Amino acid sequence: MSRRKPAVHKPRPRPAVLRPLGAQLRRLRLERRLSQEKLAELASLNYKYIGRIELAKADPGADVLVRLARALSVPVGELFQTITPAETVPYRLLPADVDSLTVTLTTLTATVERILGHRPRLLPPRAPRRLTS
Repeated sequence: MSRRKPAVHKPRPRPAVLRPLGAQLRRLRLERRLSQEKLAELASLNYKYIGRIELAKADPGADVLVRLARALSVPVGELFQTITPAETVPYRLLPADVDSLTVTLTTLTATVERILGHRPRLLPPRAPRRLTS
């Protein structure tokens, strides 16, 4: 007869993505002013499970993530936004924006030169006042 000790099962370490995923879920839920109970109702889940996800104690599958995203009215990818932020795409200006910026910068430059040059601002001529009788 073998005298082996029973195998001790160590709990699996939680994946590193669970904490930011839970924080993002909580942020999105609070932005929409939803309680865990209301979100659970919308996603057809148990409210305790929502709490476990937010605390990074549960590892939700794809089905659960899709349900949560639908309940929050966001794309599934937004749940992972803090984990994999979108790449920053350089902003491209339209020709109309460039023209508008050029006019604005010209006006701003003239104003700064006038202020720094201590030149008095030329006022437009006023219309003569009417004499009231």
